[in-house]
This record gives sequence, C-alpha cells and structure tokens, in this order.
Amino acid sequence: MNAPSTQLPQAEVSAETIGALINLSGRQRMLSQRIVLQMLLASRGDRTARESARRCLSTFESAHADLVTGNERLPGAFSIALQQLYFGNSRADARIREFIDQARIAIDAPPADTSARASSLDALVAQATPILDLLQTVTQAYQEEMHSCEMAVRKRQADLVEHLSSISMQANIVAMNARVSAARAGEYGREFSVITQVLADIIKEMDQLVRHLVGSNNASKGSPRH
Repeated sequence: MNAPSTQLPQAEVSAETIGALINLSGRQRMLSQRIVLQMLLASRGDRTARESARRCLSTFESAHADLVTGNERLPGAFSIALQQLYFGNSRADARIREFIDQARIAIDAPPADTSARASSLDALVAQATPILDLLQTVTQAYQEEMHSCEMAVRKRQADLVEHLSSISMQANIVAMNARVSAARAGEYGREFSVITQVLADIIKEMDQLVRHLVGSNNASKGSPRH
C-alpha cells in the first residue's frame, strides 16, 4: 500500500473507538510473534504449525488493513501523527507489509526445497524482534491519541463550566435587579415577583449543574492512569 499523495485531515474519533484501536494494535504484537513461533515449530516437524501460522498471518494482515485504511467501524489512520507513523519516515506500513510478505514466503516455501525453507525461515526469524519493537511503537501512538482525546474532553468540560458560570452570574444580576424592581412596584409588582422567583429557581439549578460538572472534571483529573 502506498502513502496517500496528500495528508488527510485529522478526524474526530471517540475514546471508545481509540480503545478498540489500542486493543487491535496490541493483538498485532502477539500475532507477529506467534507466526514466527509456529514456523519454528513447523521446522521441527509439527504438522499443524504451518497451517496455524497461515491463519495467524491472515488475521494479522486483515487487522493491519483495518488499522491503516479502516472499515465500517474503525477510521483507519485518522490523525496526522498516525499518518506520519505509517507513511512517513518510520515507514511502519511498508515495514509491516514486508514482514507479511516474508512470513508468506516462509509458509509457502516448497517442502522439497529444504534450502529455500531454511533461508526463508531465517529471514523471518531475523524480523521477529524488529517487528515487535515497531508494533510496540504503533500501540504507543494509539495510546497517545487516547491521551489527546481525554485532554480534549476535559477542555470541552472546562469551557462548558466557564460558560455556564458566566451565564449564571449574569442571570443572578438580572434576578436581583428584578426583585428590587418588584419590591419598588409594591402591590403591582407581585406578579413580577413570582416570575423572579422562578428565575431564581432556574439559576439555582444551573449553579448545581456547574458544581456537578466541576466535581466530575476534578475527579477525572485526579483519577490514576493505567
């Protein structure tokens, strides 16, 4: 797969979706090593290991396509940072596909050609550690995206709290002035006084909402990261 000719804009992705991407990228690390292990077992005579490696490779390749290009549930490389990782100087997409190609060569090596089987297996084993390190970097990139998502949510919460606080303060001033005007109007101001009381109750509910949001925001800031 070639790098896109122009950089895609950063998409808005939920924390739930990024969590799914973290899990998928983490599973890729396990699958890469399982492919190598199964091929080593096959070289020692395990008759089922080669087919197991083939199934693992199919899952690995499909998952990589989902991570890079997306599917009906996942957005692909949705951020500039991920696009740079996959298609920039790190060449993560190309390197992962090179591993896939090398694994397929090792799996499909003719049984009668022992030399080809041995050399393809050696080449695959040589990639085991580098591909694991690369996949770890990919997983960390998704974890950083999760952190950025959490920070954006907290900022939106803080902005909402500030906005509601400003509205509440202005409404309190209006209500106070209205009560003063109602008191000056005497008997004629009774109906207006009822309206100001309703306004005061609404302001009280808004204040409670602001306090709740502030408490939730502080709790999320203080919660430990895993």
